[in-house]
Amino acid sequence: MGAALRSFGPGDALDIAIVALLLYAGMSWLRRSHAALAALGLSLLGTVYLAARALGLGLTTWLFQGFFAVLALALVVIFQEELRRGFEALAAFALAPRSERRPRLDTPDLLARALADLAAARIGALVVVAGTHPLERHLQGGHELGGRLSTALLASLFDPHSPGHDGAVVVEDRDVSRFGCHLPLTRGPSALRGLGTRHSAALGLSERTDALCLVVSEERGSVSAARDGELRQIGSEDELAKLVSAFYRERRALGRARPRLGELVRGRHWEKVAALALAVGLWLLRLSVRVH
Repeated sequence: MGAALRSFGPGDALDIAIVALLLYAGMSWLRRSHAALAALGLSLLGTVYLAARALGLGLTTWLFQGFFAVLALALVVIFQEELRRGFEALAAFALAPRSERRPRLDTPDLLARALADLAAARIGALVVVAGTHPLERHLQGGHELGGRLSTALLASLFDPHSPGHDGAVVVEDRDVSRFGCHLPLTRGPSALRGLGTRHSAALGLSERTDALCLVVSEERGSVSAARDGELRQIGSEDELAKLVSAFYRERRALGRARPRLGELVRGRHWEKVAALALAVGLWLLRLSVRVH
């Protein structure tokens, strides 16, 4: 193995980098799909399998190989929605064209002002700010609109006498593209802590896409935001404006469809270190197997 390590070259470094990137993407997917416990259980089984193989336990190794073959099919069925979302995210990142359309610079302030007014009036609302993932297959019903975003338009759409006031409004770039849409409900109702259907719908869509979902509670007169399967209450109009502005910057909606390198390396450092360490470990394991 020493001779092989001394011959380590650029190809090996690229090999490890690709595997580390794939592992990091898998970790991010597991975190967002709330499947971390299942992944931990599978990791323990994988450790037992590797130990059995290293010790030459033929019967145990044979049983585990058959088990993993069946498990692979079961996981595809169980996590089909999460897998589909992952492939959609990959396609959106790789194939999305650079768009010249941009939200107006005052869009975050406009949304924050409109939702603060609705909260003060105790009028329920649900606004979906589109990200990079396609939303069509998650939206049911509703009406096409294509109207220019404004506080007056949002107030009229969520007026209790409006036919679509119970549904969601979808904001894309500078326009309200649809209204009166029904969204999928969350798979984890325990996270709602007594909140209503709007919050369940906002959380449900955020679990399936990268959209930012903003909810006004008519009972509490408060505004909450759901993103990446997490729901939190917003304390002020200024905080909401900053949240929307940061969302637009991250999604490169102000002119760039793809994130820059700096955005890919920020945050979740422990996951990146773990992915790199695991990739190096797998490379060393493959090397030791090849040597023997």
